[in-house]
Amino acid sequence: MRYSYLILLLATSLSAYCQTDLSTDQRQINTPTRPLPPYRPGFAVMLSAGSAGGGVAVGYSINRQLAARLGLNLFSYSGTLTSGKDTDDIQIGFDYKLKLLNTNLLLDYYPFKRSGFRLTGGAFYNLNQISFFGKPVKDVKFNDITFTIDEVGTLDGRADFNKIAPYIGLGFGNPYTRSRLKFMADVGFFYQQSPQITFKTTGLLEPSSDQGAVIENNLKPLKYYPIVTIGLAYKL
Repeated sequence: MRYSYLILLLATSLSAYCQTDLSTDQRQINTPTRPLPPYRPGFAVMLSAGSAGGGVAVGYSINRQLAARLGLNLFSYSGTLTSGKDTDDIQIGFDYKLKLLNTNLLLDYYPFKRSGFRLTGGAFYNLNQISFFGKPVKDVKFNDITFTIDEVGTLDGRADFNKIAPYIGLGFGNPYTRSRLKFMADVGFFYQQSPQITFKTTGLLEPSSDQGAVIENNLKPLKYYPIVTIGLAYKL
């Protein structure tokens, strides 16, 4: 009798377990899989603004996780600055112009199919340039001898950068899924190497022509040019 009771208890337990297991499997089968967002292959146009200048680009979706961009950026800015202090024997006033002009070919990889996050790599064709013109802001007095601004002379030069600059970065925004209009953002940098300085001087400034290396060293941090852009993209 005791064994019959144990067998009955075991059978009841197994039956309850099987029902629970089947119920769990049924819930797993009935749980719907969240669908991927709509995917629209093809072309998109993009407008942006940032540290590379104002930009326009055309993008093409290769597949759901891979897209390419071809872009153009440009910007120009002019300003003035003065080297030295008012108490220095000589102060040089500089007029400078920053010209940003570059094109880029970039490849975007979207590692997450449900997100606009992307990793970007590619290259810039870099025509960025800095030009400058300097002359004393006042006559220079040395050992009781006064030299006029024209006698002291002028300095005229420019800084050029390597034409091919590899780029790496990350961003957010995917115009090929969900709505056609998307906000886009990019953060990264391209490597344009140290600038090459060319300049000429006149007057008493001529002996200082060897200072090109000093100017080049001061601009050396620009070899890693930061890229921060925001913009809009529209899927055609």
